[in-house]
Amino acid sequence: MGMYEHMAKLAEATPCWDIPIQKGLSWSLRKAPHALISGTTGYGKSYFANYLLAMASIKGCALYLCDPKNSDLASLAAFMPSERVAWEADGIRSIVGEVVRIMSARYACMKREREERGLFQADFADFGLAPVLLVIEELAAFVSSLDKKSREAFDADIKAITLQGRQAGVNLVSVMQSPNTNNISSESRSQMGFRVFLGSSGGIEHRMLFGEGHSFPARLYQPGQGLYMMAGFTDKPELIETPRMDKAQLGDTMRRALAPQYAIDPLAALGSRSEAEAGSAAPSGTRGPEGADYDAPSVSSAYC
Repeated sequence: MGMYEHMAKLAEATPCWDIPIQKGLSWSLRKAPHALISGTTGYGKSYFANYLLAMASIKGCALYLCDPKNSDLASLAAFMPSERVAWEADGIRSIVGEVVRIMSARYACMKREREERGLFQADFADFGLAPVLLVIEELAAFVSSLDKKSREAFDADIKAITLQGRQAGVNLVSVMQSPNTNNISSESRSQMGFRVFLGSSGGIEHRMLFGEGHSFPARLYQPGQGLYMMAGFTDKPELIETPRMDKAQLGDTMRRALAPQYAIDPLAALGSRSEAEAGSAAPSGTRGPEGADYDAPSVSSAYC
């Protein structure tokens, strides 16, 4: 069984909008929104981010990728709609602004539907909306390039997403080497439902990410290993070993996993439960990766 087939099988075996991580651990985009992935260089942050992206796409999430370093995430532009991947400042600001617009539009739509249907405390999943993931690699590399006015506006958008995104299903996934307040505000950091630090730390990074009052086991971590906390699941840092990605299969796996992005509309409701389960295929001939025609996958998750 290839890596993509294995991931698809894992996706099928886990609940809707849950991303399996390791035995006994899944990240619920509904219960613990937003993620912060940090850690030592060379310990697998980018590989783990690739896994989360691939699995989220297989599950039917809408992805938006920002990579100011023009490295790992930017390379996925070959497999994604061009308007959803950016590495230059103007493009990043545009994508973040678009995600905020999507969030606002969802809330407006949900408010109308809630009043018409008499729903109470309903969230995105109750309205048949797929989660949106805004993924930013090395946020520090971007904010450091902004002038004061631009940075304040950008910080306001990021705070809006982290503080208001949960009910609308709009999530921030931030991948960075150091989770200090120069890179991400304390308000946004405190809203991260899933926090991961890969590799060893002198203690400062652990305290910044997980908070005070915890003991951190002194041990030698291998690449892909570290500590995590998840809202509603743990009350202290626990050991984590992230899924391994076969480098030889990575390109093909990401191509196949990200193909649904060409058919996912973040503002389109999936309809009734039966319709969501059946799926709704996009017209054949949709322009896919590298300009090739292909039969687009279902816009709804096969596992919801």
